[in-house]
Amino acid sequence: MGKKRIKKGDYRVTHDTFFDETFGMPSFGVAFLKAKLPRKIRKQLDLDKLTVVWKKFRDELFRETRPDIVYKVPIRGTDEHVNFHVIVEHKSFDDHSTIFQLWGYVRQLCVQDAKERLTDPETEERKGWPKNFQLSPVIPIIIHHGPTPFSGKTQLADLFYEIPGIKEYLPHLQAILVDLSTIEEENLPRDPNAPELFVVLLIMKVIFNKDPETIIDKYEEILDELKPYSQMPRYRELIRKLLYYVAYNVEMPEAGVTRMENKTRETTGDKTMPSVAQVFTDKGKVESKVEAILDVLEGRYSEVPQATKVAVAKVTDLAVLRRLTILASNCKSLAEFKKALK
Repeated sequence: MGKKRIKKGDYRVTHDTFFDETFGMPSFGVAFLKAKLPRKIRKQLDLDKLTVVWKKFRDELFRETRPDIVYKVPIRGTDEHVNFHVIVEHKSFDDHSTIFQLWGYVRQLCVQDAKERLTDPETEERKGWPKNFQLSPVIPIIIHHGPTPFSGKTQLADLFYEIPGIKEYLPHLQAILVDLSTIEEENLPRDPNAPELFVVLLIMKVIFNKDPETIIDKYEEILDELKPYSQMPRYRELIRKLLYYVAYNVEMPEAGVTRMENKTRETTGDKTMPSVAQVFTDKGKVESKVEAILDVLEGRYSEVPQATKVAVAKVTDLAVLRRLTILASNCKSLAEFKKALK
């Protein structure tokens, strides 16, 4: 699903952009895969050489699309042309098409892999398919956080209509599911070499809590976790992202925001940090909310009528936009969403 990356100086942090910016850190990717890949796979990989690749594909309607995150990791004992890939798809709502979506990404990544490895780099001529040619392995991971557990299928074969004896002949793409809504806080993975792993997963887990006080308390716990690292530039930047992510996605009284700002300044020692009010103007919030709503709708329904996009863009009431954001993730059809716009 096409999504804009956060530009420097743009602090509008939706669930999708926060995911891109945190899971896109190689150190986070290494720690995440160490925690979530099966040990027998993990020990065959040179995870410390992980790179993040931003793959782009074209679907059947020639619309540009991309997986949320693709990690590329060398396999020990193989040549440099064969790599292990992990496609991580992020969902902040219960999307039952996720495994089907991942199937398309895996297929297209395999096609790109074959083209690259079967093309002579000097002559650009395509070779035939050698007898012993093997594709680079790909594993999909679904990471979900939301107010309710993920209930979609995680194996592709389960999407097909089943008749006796058919299942063994169907494609069996199996995704690893990391559902933060069902993992207890004490069971979230930690890595002493990557404190960002625990704090990012924790804030994603609690972000849908309806009690602002609980989220503020968790945010302060996170700052305590990061305080020993707070003078390192990448962790100072991460702390800012965490603040803006919470401030953008959680409705709380002004006193709560001020409390978070003061704790952030105390932790980082940065007395000149802009306030949330400075960073998030009402205009910026409106534009970002509209963008987030359209991203969710396009991710769920692919083609959103231009009239619907225009109608959403005309909404300037933040309270209405917040309700539409929730509806975009939970509506049963695009028609139901359109009806709410009238």
